Amino acid sequence: MESLDFIKAEMITHVPINTHIEPKRVITINGGKRVQRELDKYEFIEEVVHLDEMGAVEGLKNLGPKKFDVAIVYTNLYTNNREFWIELTKLLDEKGVVAVSMSNIFTQKEEAKEELKLAGSIYPIVMPYRYERGVESKKLISEYLMLASRFYHPTADINLQRADLTDGYAYYNSDIAIAAFATPTFIYKEYLGIIKR
Repeated sequence: MESLDFIKAEMITHVPINTHIEPKRVITINGGKRVQRELDKYEFIEEVVHLDEMGAVEGLKNLGPKKFDVAIVYTNLYTNNREFWIELTKLLDEKGVVAVSMSNIFTQKEEAKEELKLAGSIYPIVMPYRYERGVESKKLISEYLMLASRFYHPTADINLQRADLTDGYAYYNSDIAIAAFATPTFIYKEYLGIIKR
């Protein structure tokens, strides 16, 4: 399969960064150099804390009273883990935004529903969004991320100027960001009340 890893790195980073009005403090889990490269495009980010995928729940507990504006979770290992969501949410500002890997809303429906329901029990805005993972047998393979937010809406509150005038994007722009949240009617009906817009 031809890898398009840079697309996931851009979409999981720039969508939440450009949804939050003034993101200064970011926590990443399993993002490493991929996400850090994307965060380096923003001079206004003052602090980035990276946690490893393994032991992330304990890592969150050990951060103490810190508060973050954005959380970027590059793994789906914890997407259906209530303790993880609770500990992560404790560290977020009251208007915090989370982007996290999730199950595919087309091919892994039951898993995706459970993940969205769990996040939706904590956050008033919970929306899946698409990115292209790679090319296999000349077919484009799409996967999904989830944006969970306490306040900002990813399509209504997107910072268009920041999204389109920041240098260094290979894939991401404001049109892509908004289009990634588009959901076919039959999927929207199946997830009615689970996807929280």
